[in-house]
Amino acid sequence: MKKNAEQIVKALQAKGFEAYFAGGSVRDLLLGQDPKDIDIATNANPDQIQEVFPDNIALGRQFGVILVKSGGNNFEVATFREEGVYLDKRRPSEVRFSSAKADALRRDFTVNGLFYDPIKGKIIDYVSGQEDIKKRVIRFIGDAQARVSEDHLRLIRAIRFKITLNFQYANGTFEVIRANSGLVKNVSAERIRDELNKILLSDRRHIGFTELTESGIFGHIIPEIPKMKGVPQPIEYHHEGDVYTHIYLALKSLAKEAPLHLIWAVILHDIAKPNTLIRENGRIIFHNHAEVSAELSREILKRLKFSSLEIKTISYLVENHMKIAQTDKMRPNKRLQFLLDPRFPDLISLCEADSKGTYPINLDLVEKLKSEVEKAKKEREEFQNTKIVKKLFTGDDLITLGFTPGPKFKEILEEVNDQVISGKIKNKAEAKKFIESRFK
Repeated sequence: MKKNAEQIVKALQAKGFEAYFAGGSVRDLLLGQDPKDIDIATNANPDQIQEVFPDNIALGRQFGVILVKSGGNNFEVATFREEGVYLDKRRPSEVRFSSAKADALRRDFTVNGLFYDPIKGKIIDYVSGQEDIKKRVIRFIGDAQARVSEDHLRLIRAIRFKITLNFQYANGTFEVIRANSGLVKNVSAERIRDELNKILLSDRRHIGFTELTESGIFGHIIPEIPKMKGVPQPIEYHHEGDVYTHIYLALKSLAKEAPLHLIWAVILHDIAKPNTLIRENGRIIFHNHAEVSAELSREILKRLKFSSLEIKTISYLVENHMKIAQTDKMRPNKRLQFLLDPRFPDLISLCEADSKGTYPINLDLVEKLKSEVEKAKKEREEFQNTKIVKKLFTGDDLITLGFTPGPKFKEILEEVNDQVISGKIKNKAEAKKFIESRFK
């Protein structure tokens, strides 16, 4: 990718234009990281860019951005620009093509305001970005209040870069974020969701969780999260403190590579505890909190424009995170289906995070569940799958025995299935004998 991007820069410079790598790719290169993408900035206008590169897409021509294809990669090539007022708090009302310096000064953070000439091997720095990278500091370019006023999403982006780069805030930066946190309500849910996901996919997600709360941002976009603060838990099970602290510790325990749906399930699995708290005979009880948390999770995720599949997966984990402790009470058929559900490994991971977010930590249930799953797999191998088991006796067979079709059919067939799974019935003749003695 880097070589292909260099070819674009080289071609523009050969035509007499300025052309550089720009923004985050320069930051990543200075940090010794491979850039995920490389943007190119130039003083060539869109018409001139398209003349140099016929294989292009006018991606955002009105903003001076042309998508150029090179060696199997796509690169955004943008004309140096200044921007007018951000009327919709996302896009500028007008764009004026300008110089490299003006283009750097309109960007968000100093670490993202650098240019790099790959042909000469030279950094172009108008914003002291190199110094801030060395100091590992996140700082708004110029006036912080002005940068935030232009694009309110920069409030969350500041936290995202601080967390994912493992940097610190420059003096006064977090105060500006906190003072303006209410502005995030003007940002689209999709943009907020995408930034939150990038924070949560970092191995420092637990720190991001805290900063999103302490800045006031969560209070405006997911107010249910700060409401968990101060909500007590039964001291006999939770020495760690309130519900919010429990979630923080559970997040911290997750592996770096934890999938996004599991991370959100950890955040939301107790989200309804503030709503379901009751005190009974001196005991703290959260009545049906898993089911209510699942419903509240669906509302929150819909608000953030998650896909239907993501909502279904996350709410399933939330709703069933208490049920996993009661598999022994399930009917054999239901238990087998539950344990062999493809989502069950994530339920175990949620249970493990739940346990590690609790003092004292007790992983006995996690080990028990893993053992039960292995046992269930062996049962499945023995009986192949539940569909074949159910074919041992059908509704037609019940009619032949003289039963009248109705709701009772389901109950009878489920009991037969349970008897087969538990090994008490091995063939159709035994099934018929069981039905006749049990139901007729």
